[in-house]
Amino acid sequence: MFSPAKSKIEELDLSGFKIVSSEMFVPRYKQVFPGCSLYPTKICFNKMSLQALNYCEFVLMQVNTERKWLLITPVNSKDKDSVRWVKGQKEIGSKSMESKPFCDELYKSWELNPEANYRATGRLVSVRNKVALLYDFSTAKEWTSNTFKRKTSDG
Repeated sequence: MFSPAKSKIEELDLSGFKIVSSEMFVPRYKQVFPGCSLYPTKICFNKMSLQALNYCEFVLMQVNTERKWLLITPVNSKDKDSVRWVKGQKEIGSKSMESKPFCDELYKSWELNPEANYRATGRLVSVRNKVALLYDFSTAKEWTSNTFKRKTSDG
């Protein structure tokens, strides 16, 4: 086993060094913007999405078929069609929701490529004096085989 003598290892003064933040190595969309990824069998929201809605426990998901928009609004657990978003403060990472029927409907109504995945950034909006997240999938990034490309109106 290698065991260098202590006298041969130079002591280094850290003056002038700065620690490089690990956030510099995270893709920008994961750092700054709420993000939603759509797959053929599931939909995922990044940590910024959960933070943007203050880690609310239940949400209402609404789809605008014409504009290819997905709206996420915090609601009470007793609201009809509420969906569990976060299970308390412990779940602070991303959120993945399996639902092939929901994804099938989105892919069909939005005329998406069933072989591809899509990622859209979200923005905060106000709906009836409530904060909500709006994702615009008309300008979503589309990818297959680990490659990204900007989705265009002509496919």
